[in-house]
Amino acid sequence: MFQPSQSTGGPPPQGRAWIGGSSRTIRRVAASLLIGVTSIAGVAGCASAGPYNPSDLAPRQLSQVQQICRSVMGIPAGIGLSSDCVANLSSSALALSQGRAQGAALDEARHACLGKGLTAGDPKLAVCELSTVADRGAPAPDAAAARFDTAGLATPAGSYFNASFGEVRRREQMACARLGYDPINGGFAKCVASLDSALFASQHVMQ
Repeated sequence: MFQPSQSTGGPPPQGRAWIGGSSRTIRRVAASLLIGVTSIAGVAGCASAGPYNPSDLAPRQLSQVQQICRSVMGIPAGIGLSSDCVANLSSSALALSQGRAQGAALDEARHACLGKGLTAGDPKLAVCELSTVADRGAPAPDAAAARFDTAGLATPAGSYFNASFGEVRRREQMACARLGYDPINGGFAKCVASLDSALFASQHVMQ
């Protein structure tokens, strides 16, 4: 007959030793998980620490673009429409810098081609200019040198949401002018149309 005190032939239960070992294992796993979560949180914190800057503008330029959206367009910070305004005007500012760099490169190419004896109005001059620019490679825009006009913008404009259609268009034109676009050039109309489309799309997102 089996007696409670008799051995079953298997290893004796370890009791506290097994529980203690398990606790150490759990503590090691928990510590590893905590370190991992902390690291991920730290990376996420670093990634979200900086302001929204889709075109990588210099800090001062980004601040000026934000001010234009707030004080010219009348769009308060902290809403999606503000982010879309900043993104669009930042892109237009970068395009203006690129256009100016391209224009400077063409001016240099024209000077070089005129030095070869070509004259204004000669189709060969235009070909020479483009070939010279291509040979030298695409010019790098000096975005850091771009200067925006934010003088007198200490007071925010009236709310964008209460402005009439005509007033909104006037503000869009002024925003592009503040970036440095000249109203007599085609790029100005493109800047205004792009901003208008971006703000319209931001308010009419497909559900």
